[in-house]
Amino acid sequence: MEICCQSIVENIMDYIDNELDDKTLNALEEHIHICPECKSFVDTYNKMLRMSGDLKNKKFVTPEIRERLKNLIKQKLKPN
Repeated sequence: MEICCQSIVENIMDYIDNELDDKTLNALEEHIHICPECKSFVDTYNKMLRMSGDLKNKKFVTPEIRERLKNLIKQKLKPN
C-alpha cells in the first residue's frame, strides 16, 4: 500500500486514536519514518494534543462533539 503525505493529513485523527486497520497503520508508520515533514507534522499534532490536556478524557467533551470535531478537521485538511 502506497501512502503519500496527503494520506497522513487525512488520517491523522484516526492514527492518533488508533482507529486504523493494521495495513493502513503499517503503511502510515513506514511513510512517517522516511518523510521528515510528515514526522514533524505528527509530532507537532501529538504535542498539541498533550498541551490541550487530552480532550477525549474531559467530561465536557461528549462523543458527539468529539466526532463533529474530528469530521470538521478532516474537512479542513482535505485539498480543495
